[in-house]
Amino acid sequence: MSKVKFIFCAHNHQPIGNFGWVFEKAYQVAYKPFMQVMLKHPKIKWSLHASGMLWEYISGEHPDYIKNVKRLVANGTLEILSGGYYEPILSTIPDRDKAGQVKKMTAYLKDKFGCEEAGGVWLAERVWEPSMAKVLSESGIKYTVLDDAHFASAGMDVDSLKGYYTTEEQGHLLNIFPISQRLRYLIPFQDVEKTIEYFKSLVEQNPDSDPIVVMADDGEKFGMWPGTNKHVYENGWLEKLLTAIEENSDIVETVTFADVLKTEKSSGRVYLPCASYFEMSEWSLPSSAQQKFEDVLHRYGGDQEARTFLRGGFWRNFLTKYPEANNMHKKMLYVSAKIDKYVKDKKPHAQQALDSLYAGQCNCSYWHGVFGGLYLPHLRKAVYGMLLKAEDFYNKSLLKRARWTVFDFDCDVNDEYLYESKNQNIYISPSAGGTIFEWDFFSVNHNFTDVLTRRCESYHKKLRDNINNAVLADDNEKEVQTIHSDAVKVKEFGLEKYLVYDSYKRASLVDHFLVSDIKYEDFAFSRYEEKGDFVSACYGCETKGLKIVLSRNGKVGNQNVKVTKTISPHSGGYNTEYEIINNSTENLDICFAPEQMFAFSSKTGDDTADLKEMKVWKRYDDYLKIELELKFSENCDLFVYPVETVALSENGYEKTYQGTCVVPLFKYSLQPEENICFSFDTSINLK
Repeated sequence: MSKVKFIFCAHNHQPIGNFGWVFEKAYQVAYKPFMQVMLKHPKIKWSLHASGMLWEYISGEHPDYIKNVKRLVANGTLEILSGGYYEPILSTIPDRDKAGQVKKMTAYLKDKFGCEEAGGVWLAERVWEPSMAKVLSESGIKYTVLDDAHFASAGMDVDSLKGYYTTEEQGHLLNIFPISQRLRYLIPFQDVEKTIEYFKSLVEQNPDSDPIVVMADDGEKFGMWPGTNKHVYENGWLEKLLTAIEENSDIVETVTFADVLKTEKSSGRVYLPCASYFEMSEWSLPSSAQQKFEDVLHRYGGDQEARTFLRGGFWRNFLTKYPEANNMHKKMLYVSAKIDKYVKDKKPHAQQALDSLYAGQCNCSYWHGVFGGLYLPHLRKAVYGMLLKAEDFYNKSLLKRARWTVFDFDCDVNDEYLYESKNQNIYISPSAGGTIFEWDFFSVNHNFTDVLTRRCESYHKKLRDNINNAVLADDNEKEVQTIHSDAVKVKEFGLEKYLVYDSYKRASLVDHFLVSDIKYEDFAFSRYEEKGDFVSACYGCETKGLKIVLSRNGKVGNQNVKVTKTISPHSGGYNTEYEIINNSTENLDICFAPEQMFAFSSKTGDDTADLKEMKVWKRYDDYLKIELELKFSENCDLFVYPVETVALSENGYEKTYQGTCVVPLFKYSLQPEENICFSFDTSINLK
């Protein structure tokens, strides 16, 4: 009689920049109780992966957990998987960093737990690209773990998958274990008996061979997800599962990936396309396409054969869906190239620079699905902070003087202009309204333009359609559910007011022409009409020493207008001089509003204001310990408002502060051929 070989694997991770209390809560409600239950069943074999920063946290705060891991590894009960140390999407970082991240993790596991070799890797979000096989194989890796959805994408029948398969890239071999989506949804959300029944069905279907099945998924689903702590531990679900496995030892035994590699041959060669788990293929689609895809799934998703051939996008689509993610990604690539040179020059802080770069490659803030991800400013801040920390090492050693660098930074086939000095960066996009899209200060390692644009998400329709039936989310939810629940839960009522969308990417020096009697709320909630065509248009550009001059001939209504702005960096920020010329034959009344965006650490009362006759505006950031100051050459009115987004998280819909918009209003009446000049200074003062 055959017997199911069951591989039970947990993946634990918390991202760079997540709050300390989140790390601790995850440990107390998920990681610790999971370990305590597993220790009661010493004959149950299992596998575990944790990201490097989580291992560091637990090692520092909970050494007893580390002792237990060492003991289980030593007696052969527990297998530890390697991976990218800081949990990057490995396929999207440079090959030298792929190898560096994996080698750093493997070395850590050997030193900490005595793992002689880490034969397998966990791929963050199971994002796979075929080129991965070569670099992983060259790093000493024998296998990885991917979803059966990956195999379905290659046209394979997921119900017929056996054991593990082997792929290659340029002759470099890598084994791949398929994860059972069915088990991912059974465990821990269904009764234990259904899992045992599934094992029995596998035995019946495979009377002449031992079927191998894998359940590998987030460890947070065992206690951190809504309602799961009570279900898994208080109600004893995990204890019941392990006991049931022991009581049914005639049909199922637990094994590790390494065990299978030693005793079983590969089921054959396979070539998998770019893919991740099925849900990721939904989330990575553009919003409109995602809604259409959901409609298709609703119509055909119940047909398993049809579903096999249904798939959405793949992870890199996030870099087109969210320009902010692309900016972060291209920043990472740019800094990586700098650090590669820094390391090759054998600079004294090379390892610190590398570690900072690697930390800035942590995947969570580069995308958005059912968790907050990209929508969480503290995660983006942490990534930028690490990248800037790495870049600062390079600047102090290899940047001899302030300079402008011109190249296609964001890979949109248009050149960007990057001002780089030892104290700040100012990145300008002439093709996108001549705007500043990144402003970094190295004294606090902060990108002050890291603000997310308000845009339509496919799940906003569900919120709108069910706003009257929405219920208040409870962080201590007792009812167990997957994070893919259909319930509409909100962190606060009235979120529909904030389903506001911007028609342009948030940046600084966005040049608006508005009606003279524009109202504060109309502008703040995007209920206004642009009178000019400058906001996202292409500007001419030239550098004059360390100054940069951007200009455009455009329209305000049907009249010809030229806008020229000269940006002059200085040690504490930049000065902007504007010249507006009426090139038409008629008088022109204008309300010119050059918008600026600032990514403060949190919202304060100062972020909501309709101010009159202002010449100076200041805002203090208590966390960063800086004061941002705007000084205008003449009095002007100011709109100041918080940019807030509505996003879906594992606990429901929530509003998130992204940054503060400051919009001066300059009103003039210009004769034909008349020009007007004014300026303002934007500076940071350390406090």
